[in-house]
Amino acid sequence: MERTNGIWEQADIEWQIESIVRHPLPNEDRLIASFRSRGRVSPNQLFVSIMSGRRSAGVWNVYLVQDLTAIMGMPGVYVPGVQSLISSLRDPAGEGDPGRILAHELGHSLTLPHIRCTSEGNLMSPGCAANDRVRLSADQIEAARSQADKGEALRLF
Repeated sequence: MERTNGIWEQADIEWQIESIVRHPLPNEDRLIASFRSRGRVSPNQLFVSIMSGRRSAGVWNVYLVQDLTAIMGMPGVYVPGVQSLISSLRDPAGEGDPGRILAHELGHSLTLPHIRCTSEGNLMSPGCAANDRVRLSADQIEAARSQADKGEALRLF
């Protein structure tokens, strides 16, 4: 969370952890093997498996998975409407920076879409190997601050 907040400091946004609860997945090895044998799974399939009975109302639910890319082909996913996201602990870019992945997914909850990779780099550019992978533009900061000032993450129903 320290790394994630360090990234969001440029927008004067701080995320706080209310509590941490570890929920081991029943039959985790079998579940992962099943996902891999079916090929990539959809976010809905993954959420049903991971979140079933493990979601708290009224708070952001963040699920950390060791290697989400191996299961879904992407390092993180934000699911609007259920105040939840899943983020990989393993950075597929090999940078060892799971805080950046979490910061990116939290950006989606603050209305920020993906943008094209530029030579400058940007937090919301997936798969970008540019110089600054955590930078936010002035417009992105303004949009994120506007949503954060409402006191809750984006919820789309």
